Amino acid sequence: MNAPYSIIVAVSVLTAVVLLTYVVRARTERKKIVAHLQPGSEESLVDAAKRVGEQAALCDEIPRLKIRLDMLLKTSPLPMIIVNQGCNIINLSHSAEEALDQPRRRRSLLESMESHELDDMVREALKSQTPADAVIRLYASGRRPFQIWLFPYQALEAPECIIFLRDMAEKVDYGRMRSQFAATVSHELRTPLAGIRALVESLKDPELGDADRVRFLDRVENESTRLAQLIDELLFLSELESGSEQDLKGDIPLRPLVDEIMEELRPKTDRFEVQLENRVPPEARLPLEGRMARTVLTNMIENSVKYSGRGSRVQLLAEKENGKVKVTVRDDGIGIDAEHLPHIFERFYRVDKSRSKRLGGTGLGLSIVKHIIESAGGEVAAESREGFGTSISFTLPT
Repeated sequence: MNAPYSIIVAVSVLTAVVLLTYVVRARTERKKIVAHLQPGSEESLVDAAKRVGEQAALCDEIPRLKIRLDMLLKTSPLPMIIVNQGCNIINLSHSAEEALDQPRRRRSLLESMESHELDDMVREALKSQTPADAVIRLYASGRRPFQIWLFPYQALEAPECIIFLRDMAEKVDYGRMRSQFAATVSHELRTPLAGIRALVESLKDPELGDADRVRFLDRVENESTRLAQLIDELLFLSELESGSEQDLKGDIPLRPLVDEIMEELRPKTDRFEVQLENRVPPEARLPLEGRMARTVLTNMIENSVKYSGRGSRVQLLAEKENGKVKVTVRDDGIGIDAEHLPHIFERFYRVDKSRSKRLGGTGLGLSIVKHIIESAGGEVAAESREGFGTSISFTLPT
């Protein structure tokens, strides 16, 4: 064996020893890692590392899941309660705390809600793991009907249940209000129609004199005009309810508009001997769309002209306060009794029904004002003292 060959063999042996050492060390480290990952496991190092990576990712996801649950409980518009298999409350939404007389965590559902019907229903859902729903009356700001939805599930082999609740009282009240409104509209429409029918029957009388015929025809015209106005205002209210707040926004000079409306109402002011005064500052502006602004101001001024009494004075004023514009129609007329004042913005409400009918009112003018102003983000108000006049005002953010 010559020297170069001996050197090659020695280097090869040394390399083999080094590689063997690394292999042995790697196997030893692998056994340590596998033993650490899963003692006694025969899975490969790659599989074990993958499994631990998934577990680590799951651990990272837990805080996110908690944040999501907290946000859901904080923002859920429906009251939501979560109970465990013992029907004890383990979590609940903010809306549930506010709407359900403050139920408490770690208390039983029965103790918190005082409803055996709800408790029995939830226990059955936990047992059967079947969703359920029902309407149950609960003690929440009085005994109120709630729509209940139950969604049971398994949480690490322990049954739990999510309870959603919806207050049905508002829906019931709305349905009753809608029925009452429909009945009122029917009555209001029948009244002028019945008057027109009676007048037409009288006009058919061949013995009716010319003077009476002219008088009856004038009354037919008045009733027809009132009926048309009522239908127009009902359609206008329907249009308002189907629109958006943005449709009401605008920016118009207020004083010129008031001048125009006062000129349009001059025949009525002359008839009722009412004096109108425009005291709006020249720089005043109204954040309303033009048609809506005209409707609001016309109804407010016309209402004062009709009902303040003969010889009264009606003033229109405007001012800015706290980032809002306030517009007031003020008269020094007969005023409104305290009993009636809270109701003057209600639909079809009349302080003096016989007088309102005689003057051609529909009972919708101020309710339209209220609807427009509140839809635009503002507020309406009324002040009055019997015998000392009335002030009707609204405020809108500028």
